[in-house]
Amino acid sequence: MNSRDVLTKYNENGFVVLNKIFSQKDINKIFLDLDKIKKILPKIKKRTIYHKTPDGKINTIHNIQEFYKNNKIQKIVNKKKLKSILDKILGKSFKIRNIEFFLKPKKSGLPSPFHQDNYYWNIVDSEAVNVWIACSNSSKFNGGICYLKGSNKLGTIRHELSMMKGSSQKIPNSVLNKLKFQKKFPSIKTGDCIIHHPEVIHGSLKNSSNKDRIGLAVSFMSKNAKFDKIKLINYKKNIKKNLKKIYNI
Repeated sequence: MNSRDVLTKYNENGFVVLNKIFSQKDINKIFLDLDKIKKILPKIKKRTIYHKTPDGKINTIHNIQEFYKNNKIQKIVNKKKLKSILDKILGKSFKIRNIEFFLKPKKSGLPSPFHQDNYYWNIVDSEAVNVWIACSNSSKFNGGICYLKGSNKLGTIRHELSMMKGSSQKIPNSVLNKLKFQKKFPSIKTGDCIIHHPEVIHGSLKNSSNKDRIGLAVSFMSKNAKFDKIKLINYKKNIKKNLKKIYNI
């Protein structure tokens, strides 16, 4: 698939799958960083950084660039093929906005409610993109991502508190039930990645399978992008409300 086809699918569907972008060597380096990150986590008191499943396994790790500065991930994602596509979407001047792991362990990996990333990010004109890297095989059967195909054309819509760990906001069921978009569950293999639009609606099921579903999400934004400061302040207030509901803090 050439860059033009990738861009067309991205704009039409809100997401596009790229196969064999990362080698097994790349994935092994990512896992080395993950092992180091896990050793740091017990020292972090901030509740929003990571969340565990009911049986005590790590489900999500957020804002990694804030507490683990010397990670190799930033170099690994600087692939020529990936960069050329991001150039088309964001222009030639962009930067990493955030790095997260969505580990979703077997048997107990938590679901993620349907949401839009830019409701969290609050970037004006959605000048950003999310790259979801498969560090293990991922499909509907082990809690893979579900997209509402073409929902990126709606713009950012109303969310509410999710009362869930790792995804503080969700689109209300009363809104979702009125939407007529086709659900798509991409099946991807280790080393593949999905590039998705910050306004495409997506979520995932619980991982009830006997296989882990490990993903690394790296979001990029245009260097010229601006944040809607008022919306960002309101979002941060909602995070605190969600945490209070979950952890009683």
